[in-house]
Amino acid sequence: MERNFAGRINRVDRIFSKDMFVKQFAKVLSDKHELSDTDFTALLIFLSRDKGEIAYDGKTIKFKTLNEVATSIKTEDTTIASLKSIIADLSHQVSSLTSRIDSLSTAARNAVTQKNRVSALASLRSKKLAETTLSRRSEMLAQLEQVYSKIEQAADQVEIVRIMKASTVVLKGLHAEVGGTERVEDVVEELREEMSKVDEVGKVIAEVGDPGLGVDEEEVDDELEAMEREEKGKEDEAAAQETKRRLAALDKARADIARIAAEEERKRQENVETEKGVEESIAALEGMSLKEVQTPPSPEKDNTERPIVPAT
Repeated sequence: MERNFAGRINRVDRIFSKDMFVKQFAKVLSDKHELSDTDFTALLIFLSRDKGEIAYDGKTIKFKTLNEVATSIKTEDTTIASLKSIIADLSHQVSSLTSRIDSLSTAARNAVTQKNRVSALASLRSKKLAETTLSRRSEMLAQLEQVYSKIEQAADQVEIVRIMKASTVVLKGLHAEVGGTERVEDVVEELREEMSKVDEVGKVIAEVGDPGLGVDEEEVDDELEAMEREEKGKEDEAAAQETKRRLAALDKARADIARIAAEEERKRQENVETEKGVEESIAALEGMSLKEVQTPPSPEKDNTERPIVPAT
């Protein structure tokens, strides 16, 4: 179990409320026998205290990733767990209401076949009430699922930014090992000097066998000066190009910093809107009466007309 959840990269997938966790894994060992509350309590304490695979505060469960040393329950983790539980409950209610509507529709058709108008009307009224409740539950479920999707997206973005930061540290370390651009230029220059020494030695060795060969030192000096001027010009041009490149890189870095700052601000605004949507949804659910999903009594199959009182 812990390996399965530890392998989940998405932070949202690794968070559960205790009630949701118990419902999902009650029959993890056997389809015939469910784990008791005592079993789950012992299991969660073992995973949290002894194994260190989860963070657990009595209500919320959070599995750590394979690379995490330790993890803890935060406020947003509790909110995510509550949101997942509400979505699961609403999904169950939608499924139950859909089945009830189908059952009432069948009952109404059977009553019409049996020419029992009172039962047919009662079934249809109950069906309409169930359809109204189903519509409300479905709208609420769609809204919460949209909020949950945004939270998943934000969690993925957090992981991406974390990886980018880690990559930046790696690149800085590698650049530090290289020693920067100046050190590379020094190494290249030293290499060129050593290679030129090899060429000079080769020329000297070649001239040893020709004693009649005369060398005009003035011409050599003039040529050397010309070469030095040419080399200095190249160095000046290279320095200018390097300065231009560094200025361009600095401008690009500034633009990237501004873009990242704008993106972070946009994400922060999205997170604020997401948290506001979650709070409004939870507040709406808390004010909603549970009586809306109670099963109304089945109509008696007789010919006596009784008033149908809708659930409030």
